[in-house]
Amino acid sequence: MTEAKDQGKDVEAIKALIQKFFDAINAADTEALGERFYANANLTIIRQEPPLSPSSSNHPAYTSLPVPEVPSLVNEGKEELKVMIRTTIEKFIALLEEGKKRREGKPGPELFEAPDLDSTDVKIDHLFSTAWSPFRVTFDGVLHHYGVMVYTFGKEGDEWKIEALTQSYRRTPGWEDTPGAML
Repeated sequence: MTEAKDQGKDVEAIKALIQKFFDAINAADTEALGERFYANANLTIIRQEPPLSPSSSNHPAYTSLPVPEVPSLVNEGKEELKVMIRTTIEKFIALLEEGKKRREGKPGPELFEAPDLDSTDVKIDHLFSTAWSPFRVTFDGVLHHYGVMVYTFGKEGDEWKIEALTQSYRRTPGWEDTPGAML
């Protein structure tokens, strides 16, 4: 029974770490972001094309969020995956800091990223863990993109950290040429 209790505590700790990751992203706190990762952790961001609004078959939790009004033909096109970035966390943080400096003092949409922790699936194997965690990103309250973060965690002592992160996402139609959007 102790192992099940320990796993429950670990699942809670991992979900709290995922929330802290998003809190750091939303606060543009690159120092706090870096503290969530092992040194030289891998980060990959993959986008699915073409843009597609969420439906009951792909991310039903997000179907109630507002999306841009666009012609129905926008969803047409070749389905493909596009690797947007593949790097270490240190290089990614440097890119975030550069982007923050470029946008400083300039108007732009209010960006908010949120995980769906209730739908997050955590698997633990002693000192290793993975999590499949749906997420969404809104610009001024309108759904910009959504997808899944797949985390690989390691545990040192009592602390979980992110060893690798792969984000796969799809934009909603109407955001294809949005200025200020990083990816």
